[in-house]
Amino acid sequence: MPEPDADPNQLYIERVALHAILAGLVITLMKFGIFWMTNSVAVLSDAMESIINIVAAGVLLYSVWLSNRPADEGHPYGHGKAEFLAVGMEGWLILFAGLLIGIEAVRRLFTGSELTRLDAGLWMLLGVGVVSAALAGYVWWAGRRYQSEPLIADGKHLMTDVASTVGVLVGLLLVKWTGWGWLDPVVAILVAGLCMAVSWRLLWKSMQGLMDSSDPKDDDTVRTILNDEKTAGHIHGYHKVRLRHNGPFHWVEMHLQVDGGMNVADSHTLASRIEGRIEAALGRANATAHVEPYTPSKDPDSPEYQPDGPPTADLRYGPDTPAEIPVVRNDPL
Repeated sequence: MPEPDADPNQLYIERVALHAILAGLVITLMKFGIFWMTNSVAVLSDAMESIINIVAAGVLLYSVWLSNRPADEGHPYGHGKAEFLAVGMEGWLILFAGLLIGIEAVRRLFTGSELTRLDAGLWMLLGVGVVSAALAGYVWWAGRRYQSEPLIADGKHLMTDVASTVGVLVGLLLVKWTGWGWLDPVVAILVAGLCMAVSWRLLWKSMQGLMDSSDPKDDDTVRTILNDEKTAGHIHGYHKVRLRHNGPFHWVEMHLQVDGGMNVADSHTLASRIEGRIEAALGRANATAHVEPYTPSKDPDSPEYQPDGPPTADLRYGPDTPAEIPVVRNDPL
């Protein structure tokens, strides 16, 4: 059965991450330029979030390299969980950015600030929003295509950045039309709230991956194959099906119940064929089957099922056994 090795899409994923870093640098510089022109705390909050985008893309690039190192003696299951660490790191970075944005926005809400050159700033912000939307769509699409959780997480983060830019743009338009300067920090506070929500989703996804949470979609795929094998009469049943992810790599364990008269070679061939079906269905995967003889009396679904009774006591005494102390046995003599 295949062992975890380098992702064949690694080079493409690294290229997308590098593009995200370079584009993020340009977008961040543009946003800070708009802040310098307008003195808007909402624009400043958007620019600070873009800094997190750059850091997150750097973490992504490193995690892709680390997660694709081959399995070794110290890491027999490979290094795929580095991807979940990267997703968690991005969640913490977004949370930190949200806190900074919220603190500065509240300060400006009470102290006030004068906005300048809004017309030029609004046009520039519109251009930044279009570029950010294109980058977010590109990264998210690449993540889905190459089945990369860090790329998908980064794409969602960039979409959040687009949403915050649109929110800032709408807020500044309202300030321009109404003259209500307090709307500027209020929009920044809303951006901070959006950051908090996104950070929680990413942190939750990271925790689920690190704790080997089962994927319902994978579980359904595996059980569909096993039920098909059972219906065809190749196996009598199955149990102890366990699944987990190690980055993009899938691990599956299961017990297969086969005819007790089947020899070792035939049962091994059968198990290997079923393992192969599961691995082909999941993609990069390692499936391991334990084969055991089928016993109707031990199958809860069988009409011949008999639950285990209480242990029986052997009251026949050995030469060194006191007569008053029974010897407890788990099976009748």
